Amino acid sequence: MDVDSGRVIQFPGTRQMSSQEQSHKITNIDGMKYYSDQQIKLLRRTVRDRAALDLERNQVTAVREWMAVDLVTSSGLRVSEAANIRCGDLRASYGESALFVRDGKGSKSRTVQIPDALKRHLKQFAVWKASRGEPTGPDDFLFIGQRGPWTAQAIQFLVKKYLKALGLYENEKSVHALRHSYAVEFYRQERDLRALQKQLGHASIETTQIYADVTAQDIQKQIKGLWG
Repeated sequence: MDVDSGRVIQFPGTRQMSSQEQSHKITNIDGMKYYSDQQIKLLRRTVRDRAALDLERNQVTAVREWMAVDLVTSSGLRVSEAANIRCGDLRASYGESALFVRDGKGSKSRTVQIPDALKRHLKQFAVWKASRGEPTGPDDFLFIGQRGPWTAQAIQFLVKKYLKALGLYENEKSVHALRHSYAVEFYRQERDLRALQKQLGHASIETTQIYADVTAQDIQKQIKGLWG
């Protein structure tokens, strides 16, 4: 579904995950917990499919939940930053796909690059909000429920709910583990600590260095017993 066809949010088809993929616990290296790419994909598909059902039933909860999960897993934002995103923070002019983070850690603002798929989802979500009569002005919160703007705790709760249902929740590190997962996958693909530092909003490159160490450990696993 897309805006041009008169519908709102696109939800592609799904594939059943194997029991091994579903039961495998999150990785823990030097106290930092993160999920595998298969687990992140499982989480995303689960919430996306629930959102598709809610759209068909003219319900709203999972539509908002899918937007929140897509935002966090596709941008690496802190949960407090995600809750604070406003409708006008999307930078979506021609050739531009980014989010402006107004009040990051240490009250510092920054611009985070995002994939085109997330940009399209955010634009379609804004259309859906407007169709429901929700405010979509530049300073209006992206996530608004019956009691007003969502808090960071609201996003933490919904992520925890889905992770528990999938058997992936562990040691109360559900939401922040998603940020770590984004960072691990970003570094695996790009091998660029400076770019990752900017995306995550780290004040020091030393904080970002841990993700290179994670990759080094992955390499050790791969070469262990290489020649028998």
